[in-house]
Amino acid sequence: MKRSKILLVIAVISLVVAFYFYRDYSNFSSIKPTNVHFENRIEKYSIQGIDVSHHQGVIEWDKVTYPNPERSLQFVFIRATVGVEKDKRFKRNWEESQVLDINRGAYHYYWANVNSTQQAKNFIKTVDLKKGDLPPVLDIEDVSSIQSIENLRKGLKNWISIIKKHYGVAPILYTGASYYKDYLSSDDYFKNYPRLWIANYSYRGQPEGDWDFWQFTDKLAVPGIKPLVDGNVYRHDENTYNKLLIN
Repeated sequence: MKRSKILLVIAVISLVVAFYFYRDYSNFSSIKPTNVHFENRIEKYSIQGIDVSHHQGVIEWDKVTYPNPERSLQFVFIRATVGVEKDKRFKRNWEESQVLDINRGAYHYYWANVNSTQQAKNFIKTVDLKKGDLPPVLDIEDVSSIQSIENLRKGLKNWISIIKKHYGVAPILYTGASYYKDYLSSDDYFKNYPRLWIANYSYRGQPEGDWDFWQFTDKLAVPGIKPLVDGNVYRHDENTYNKLLIN
């Protein structure tokens, strides 16, 4: 009887572990990669890059190259923090990505229901930016279930203010095209925000408005990274891009 119980416990634990592994990684195997990066509307941008998090698993950074041979990989954004937690692979990704000798940026995934000051402190404690790095990024995708949109916006502004004061640069704001339109653009602060990164996977064209970075797909196949990744372009020229970097 004891042996049966032990076997049952082992089986349950195995199922739980398998579930979490499946939840994080199985979707990538069933999604076909896109070749949209070869299209003129993407290819015309000379500055292109990717972004990753622990969802990409172990990355072989020394093998990472941009899939379009006509374009080089110029930047990578790496998730550093999630709410008041750290990305499980940030430290390793941040250190090992140096082998590429490209511009790196760290981003924070914002929890809409959690205090913005605590989240900013978590990012500051985790991320040390140096000359040549990209500005910090605030990733907002969720709507709060415990506060109004107006108060959520106040929290976002507070996070931006704390981060700007600490690093001496204005953070980049990342969000989806629909989210920006529905929840942020009606506020003049966000409507005129100077550094905007928009996610829009439409095949009809580029996002509307005055954006700086465009995440055009989440299905980019990149050598050295087994799961598919997000593909991005920078809108402006090399000179403007260089001015964006921390000096």
